[in-house]
Amino acid sequence: MAAQREPVGYEIRRRHAGDPCPLSFSQQRLWFLDQLSPGDPTYNIPYAMRIRGPLSVPALQQSLDAIVGRHEILRTTFDNVDGTPVPVIADHWHVELKQFDLRKLPAEDREARAGLLLKKEASRGFNIAHDLMLRGVLFRVADDEYIFLHVSHHIAWEFRSTALMYSELARFYDHFACGNEVGLPELAIQFSDFALWQRRFLSGDMLEKLAGYWKGQLAGAPADLNLPTDLPRPAVSNRRGKRYPIELSAEILEQAKSLSLQSGVTPFMSLFGAFNVFLHCYTGQEDICVGSPIARRRRDEIEPMIGFFVNTMVLRCDLSGNPSFRQLLRRISRVVLGAIAHADLPFDKLVEILRPPRSAGRMPLFQVNFRAVKEPVPALRLSGVEVSPPEWIDNETSKFDLSLELVATGGAPGFFEYSTELFKPETVAAMADDFHHLLQDLLTCPDVPLAEVEAVQRIRNRVLSRSDAGRVPSIL
Repeated sequence: MAAQREPVGYEIRRRHAGDPCPLSFSQQRLWFLDQLSPGDPTYNIPYAMRIRGPLSVPALQQSLDAIVGRHEILRTTFDNVDGTPVPVIADHWHVELKQFDLRKLPAEDREARAGLLLKKEASRGFNIAHDLMLRGVLFRVADDEYIFLHVSHHIAWEFRSTALMYSELARFYDHFACGNEVGLPELAIQFSDFALWQRRFLSGDMLEKLAGYWKGQLAGAPADLNLPTDLPRPAVSNRRGKRYPIELSAEILEQAKSLSLQSGVTPFMSLFGAFNVFLHCYTGQEDICVGSPIARRRRDEIEPMIGFFVNTMVLRCDLSGNPSFRQLLRRISRVVLGAIAHADLPFDKLVEILRPPRSAGRMPLFQVNFRAVKEPVPALRLSGVEVSPPEWIDNETSKFDLSLELVATGGAPGFFEYSTELFKPETVAAMADDFHHLLQDLLTCPDVPLAEVEAVQRIRNRVLSRSDAGRVPSIL
């Protein structure tokens, strides 16, 4: 979703020596979750790629060190001082680049061994009080072939940060391996400057204005989304999960783009609208709240910074009155645009203000998440070697009951991420198939009332028959 620029008067300045060094609101939330479950890998961000050619390992190490030196957030640790998080920025650092030489194994065994080690390293938790927020692992599978894994913690990183890291890694590697100039200007500010600015910005009249919008938007909203589950909900979640791929054809994505243009909405809104119809099919609910992350990089000085600039919006969709899909998109547009205009209120602050009812094992306000990115993670390009496109390494965790992530322009598959405490793999496989066919029907017949859409009828009938056969209602 497009980000709006901050008014000129809201300048972010460098902190003075005596200024506090707070966490951002989003960081504070992840810090609190880490205190409840230290080293939980749920918020690990692991990507791996294959490198073929004469890789300079010393240049790779120096490049990672240089990136961490450039971005203070990656060398910031988080102490617990009497229950309060205190960031500590390291003056000396050395990025962990663990190395495994698998060439001693038989050639036919190396890939399997590398796969096991990748899973293990991707799932290794961070000690956020002591560890750098970026680490690397290098597996040598042949004389001129490697697998490079980098893992970061979400408290210092988000989607845009990965692309920034690859751009800088290419420049630093070219410098250390080939002697060329780096050519990167000094950062105008660091993440701690942003965090302090955010704390000061979100106060007084601004806080009251944002809170007033969300109070009105979410007044009377349902506390739960009652997805039928395969298993009873545990009292405390262990956050275990898996991913199931879903790939939308270029034809479907082009149809979505075309309908979006005709209807005056964005492709994000069309895909999000289809996801809400999908949830309606599975729950029967007409008032649905879904979480969706939004990057808040609204000033030029923030654009080149690695960091955690994401907030979570609660998007409330009204499917009452049996609208057509095109009519629903008009409702979706108002909801999304209003949310973006008021997206500076941190999710945790929203929960604190609204004080929604809590129930065992459930997130407040929403339990299902949706994200549609414009493009997949870009490839890393290093001088003198060939690098494959990066792949997410599934560390078998899930932040929510169910999430759907799509690449709106294609080029990479999306996925359902689901809690294995609630859903069986075959159920999510059926969900992926349902969403694909539902989206196709909605795009083909955008002016047909939803209740008359063939895929809607088919999914609703099957879900109801399963419920009658004894599937576990999610209200348990």
